[in-house]
Amino acid sequence: MNSIPGENQRTSMRYQFEAMPSSVADWHRQNRQDEMGNRILHFQDGGTYPCRHCLKEAGKEDGALLFSYRLHLPDSVYAQPTAVFLCKGACTRHIGGTSVPEIVSNRFVALRAFRENGLMDYAMNTLSEGEDVGDEVERILANDEIAFINIHTALAGCMLCVVRRN
Repeated sequence: MNSIPGENQRTSMRYQFEAMPSSVADWHRQNRQDEMGNRILHFQDGGTYPCRHCLKEAGKEDGALLFSYRLHLPDSVYAQPTAVFLCKGACTRHIGGTSVPEIVSNRFVALRAFRENGLMDYAMNTLSEGEDVGDEVERILANDEIAFINIHTALAGCMLCVVRRN
């Protein structure tokens, strides 16, 4: 197989980085409280915030929303609400792929590995600099017992995205 020199190559492992569903993003943009009953906060201070829908830095010009979000995975005792940012205005949902999203590649992150039954595999969890996440995902998913990985910010612990096998 020929390849382009310098091309970022991944193994034939099939997985994708997943963003928050558009229905969830739209719902939060239209409401004043999140599903936990907390007021949805608006930030428009010129800073950037990691949007969980487009998986890009957001907010610099249009602002960002901050709210509590209950993850759909895992569906187990490890399920927990997490604080998340979202572009205040409409943005295009990140559609899968093995390329590490912007909001992951530029942060120190925690990768939390889960089995299909929703239980965490502590031995597979790791901390990583964002630019190394692709290699860490490959290493974790080489274990066939791992169904998905939740990626969180390492310091604050906020959820960024899910990596799921195809």
